Amino acid sequence: MVKSWIDGKIVYLEMEGEFLADELNNETSKWLGTHRDQYVGYMVDISKMTKQTALEQKKAEGYAKKNKSGKLRAVIGKDSATAMLINIYMRFTGAEGVRYFNNKQEAKDWLMSQN
Repeated sequence: MVKSWIDGKIVYLEMEGEFLADELNNETSKWLGTHRDQYVGYMVDISKMTKQTALEQKKAEGYAKKNKSGKLRAVIGKDSATAMLINIYMRFTGAEGVRYFNNKQEAKDWLMSQN
């Protein structure tokens, strides 16, 4: 399940359970369609995510490229194992504008500094 909301210039995405590209695309498309110029990027909290597959990751990055959002993504996780998964994800999918953080404030600061 993906929940999302906008706060200031950041769209927050909270992922819980299995990572499904279609759910993520539905949430990000909602913001792109209505607030595209009002936010700088996404803060994606994956600390409650329980499962992800390479196929779903590739599909999600395909959506991002198709939608041409150009929005940065600060990914929040809980440990170094998750950081390694994000690094693999970026190489596997060719993702750009993605950075991993363990700390929400650092992620927010990074997103805002890129504005």
